[in-house]
Amino acid sequence: MNREIPDHWIDRLFAKMGTMYGAAFAAMWRDIDLADIKTTWKQGLGEAHITDEGLRRGVAALFYTKRPPNLPEFIELCARPAMHRQNTLALTNEANRTQPAEARAQLAKVREAAESLLRDPNGRNHGIAWAQRLRDRAARGEHVTSHQLTCAKAAIEQWQTTHGMMRHNREPGSDDE
Repeated sequence: MNREIPDHWIDRLFAKMGTMYGAAFAAMWRDIDLADIKTTWKQGLGEAHITDEGLRRGVAALFYTKRPPNLPEFIELCARPAMHRQNTLALTNEANRTQPAEARAQLAKVREAAESLLRDPNGRNHGIAWAQRLRDRAARGEHVTSHQLTCAKAAIEQWQTTHGMMRHNREPGSDDE
């Protein structure tokens, strides 16, 4: 069953394209009866089951289209973008599926391996070792620019915050007025 597209939608669509594309739009239909064109577009949009929302999407897309579209091109403009299309379900083999308990055990092993890679015997973190070296150089009195030291301190603080090692010197909300 085709969707019935109102005549006024087609009239408004053609008026919009005429004002947007001017002579290029008129030249497309120069040798064809405009009433036949509108009837064909009405039928084509109905058979494509273009909704009111789709028509609005198509008209909005015209602002980014350099030349007047033909009917199949306009139907494409009315379609939802691929990222909004519903995905079809993939067939899976349930026999190959990992059981939840086994998955949790595997994740625990991965977490343990990652943590061991990030820590050295001195308790320093390899992910921010550069920042700790800069901080140590400044503490020894070596030349470190203030910008380098600020970046290093911010990196260490950020790392501690995101990895749950931040020591709070105040109660949360104590700086509120």
